Amino acid sequence: MLTASTINGSLLNLADRCFSLDELRKLRRSTPYYCPGCRERVVMKLGEKKIWHFAHQGSPPCEMEWERESNYHLTGKQQLYNWLREDHQDVQLEHVLIASNQRPDLFLPSSRTAVEFQCASIEARLLTKRSHDYNATNIHVTWILGAKRLKRIYSLIHNLSAMDWAAASHHRGSPSIYYYCPEERTFANLTIHYSLTPTKFICTTTYHSASTTSYFDLFKSHSPFTIHESVPIWFKQKQIWRQNPHGEKSFIYYFLRKRLYLSGKSIRFFPSEAGIPSSQNYWIETPSYLWQTWIIICFLSLTPQNKSFSMQSLINAFQQVIDATLIKVRYSPHMVQGEGVSAALKGYVDQLIRLKVLKEWDNERYEKLYQPEVHQQVEQCTKKIMKFSGNLCETATFVERNCKHPKRNMVR
Repeated sequence: MLTASTINGSLLNLADRCFSLDELRKLRRSTPYYCPGCRERVVMKLGEKKIWHFAHQGSPPCEMEWERESNYHLTGKQQLYNWLREDHQDVQLEHVLIASNQRPDLFLPSSRTAVEFQCASIEARLLTKRSHDYNATNIHVTWILGAKRLKRIYSLIHNLSAMDWAAASHHRGSPSIYYYCPEERTFANLTIHYSLTPTKFICTTTYHSASTTSYFDLFKSHSPFTIHESVPIWFKQKQIWRQNPHGEKSFIYYFLRKRLYLSGKSIRFFPSEAGIPSSQNYWIETPSYLWQTWIIICFLSLTPQNKSFSMQSLINAFQQVIDATLIKVRYSPHMVQGEGVSAALKGYVDQLIRLKVLKEWDNERYEKLYQPEVHQQVEQCTKKIMKFSGNLCETATFVERNCKHPKRNMVR
């Protein structure tokens, strides 16, 4: 920690650099300091390997100290504090919030915003709980992750853990995850556009120097993205799903495989209308080719051709599959539970409308125009050529059905 208090409550903030090394050594000898959270004794560390800080003496550990702070974390926290001060923000370092029993790295009292610089890996449920605790006391929390967690696999493909997802902000449309590198003094804003697998996402990233970026500019920025950029990625990913479906070990995979096997078909030949990019599909953790195949063969097949169904009936049926743990979804402490899944389903239905599988009526009712097929041979999957219209979904299906020799080394 960078702040500690005397017995009478006076705070000493080492990030302010108000004292010289000799003056701090005299204070260390003459004045006892205590943790503002647990009120236990702390010792002033004035070494050369780590930036100057306070540390608890022995055990038990402070109940507000979630993990040990590395020099990377301490340096980043100090730099973020100075960055906000230079940006004329009213900022408090390691301010104790009694109502939620938390001590955020940085706190902006005017906007009731906590800023957490998280470098160590923790369980997603713990990070989510901390966010819920902030929200319960009407405090907005923004997570900034250490830049060492930013893992790009290919040009637009990033590997994100459950903890990364839990740290995402959703208040400006597409989920955004913010990173900071204290060594480069640079922010990275990663915007999530689609999910491919439980851990692989199509994302775009923009970088901002701390010296030229303000607080408000950072959190209102978005990465530019052209939807057609993702078409080759989806094409290659669909080929992997078709050629190597056995890499999937989820309950919904085994359920669909058995159902198709009993009808003499293979899950490798799932409908071409499944496994396509759709708006906000990242709310569903299960790969899209599986949950979209479930909609086609388990829900849509129950509606006769030229008959209609409601969006609410699809949501209710899908929720039953979620409750049965066949399909996994992602949640966010910033969203009402269920809203994300409903948005993902609406995004997929919109794509089925563009593909002319469905026709939209009033009051979120949809007429089924035809039933997508599950073929029995790979040649049948590439037989039907869809007319190119510039729509991403049609483009992706068009490319898949006209290219028989895809590269297989894009996404594993």
